[in-house]
Amino acid sequence: MGSRPPPGQQDDLPGPDPAERRQVRIQEDRRPADRRVLRVRLVTKLIQTIIIGLEYGCVYSLIAMGMVLVYRTTGVLNIAHGGIGVLAGFVAWDLDTLRGWPYYPAILVGVLVAVTAGLLFERFVVRKLASPALATVATLALFLLLQGLVFVVPWWGNTWGQVFNSPFHDKKVGIPGADYSVSWDQLILFGSVLLFFAGLYFVLRRTRVGLAMRAVSDDPTAARLMGIRQKLVAPVVWGLAFGISGVTTMLLAPILLLDNTSLTAFTLKALTVTFVGGLISLPLTVLGAVALSMLEVSTQLYLPNTRGLSDAWPFIILIVVLVARFARGTKALEDTAVAPA
Repeated sequence: MGSRPPPGQQDDLPGPDPAERRQVRIQEDRRPADRRVLRVRLVTKLIQTIIIGLEYGCVYSLIAMGMVLVYRTTGVLNIAHGGIGVLAGFVAWDLDTLRGWPYYPAILVGVLVAVTAGLLFERFVVRKLASPALATVATLALFLLLQGLVFVVPWWGNTWGQVFNSPFHDKKVGIPGADYSVSWDQLILFGSVLLFFAGLYFVLRRTRVGLAMRAVSDDPTAARLMGIRQKLVAPVVWGLAFGISGVTTMLLAPILLLDNTSLTAFTLKALTVTFVGGLISLPLTVLGAVALSMLEVSTQLYLPNTRGLSDAWPFIILIVVLVARFARGTKALEDTAVAPA
């Protein structure tokens, strides 16, 4: 065994520098804090993905359900949802912001305008046309007409974005463990969609109007033999579908700016969702809407360098679904439609 050096010579031996020891202790103290920060960031991004994905999924599912209801009852693929939503939204914004109406009466009038537009369109356009294909083209024309109407009305001003706040626009709910908060407008959107789904289920399953709609949708020939007239059911379906567009705008406008283009994108993407559900199934339509929105938002947040991919996903999926589901030709698509009465 070696002998220890004299006390006076111990300081000359090489050893860790006191400053280095302090730095090591500081770094060790920082590690738990760094891990907590990283965990909060990961949880925040995950919650952000879920909240925004559900937000978009609610909008897609509402629009797509309106499309499915109209298609299954009349055989018409209604593309006018975006235009009707623009009309209803700007009417409500006009009454609330420019004319000083209370918020809730203003949005109620906006929704009633959408419902009335649906009834009039069915009575004077759809019923006059000879085939669902022509009526589908007419819905596209109506969509473009209403979208351009925003530019025509001079007092609606900046058509690229109007602020249409709800009474709760400044209220938020923080999420524990995450640096993220959910606005009351988003919570109202989620709750309203759940209530709407429950109400629609009750109407379709428990009311005479709903049973008539289901009968016409499932077997129009048998429905006619039972005395159910499609011409009496169709106005209800069109009014309901256009009303859904108005409600969608009222729920979405406080979260996003009210303009004449945002609902256009939502409508085109909702079209993909309707084909995912086969233009038949409402539950599959809702599931497809949520899945598509989650895919979009995940691409935006986790792959930010893939610019444009999130917007391309709906149309990539649409092409795949069309080829996979309707590869047998037009007969496969016609099997899901309803012949006009």
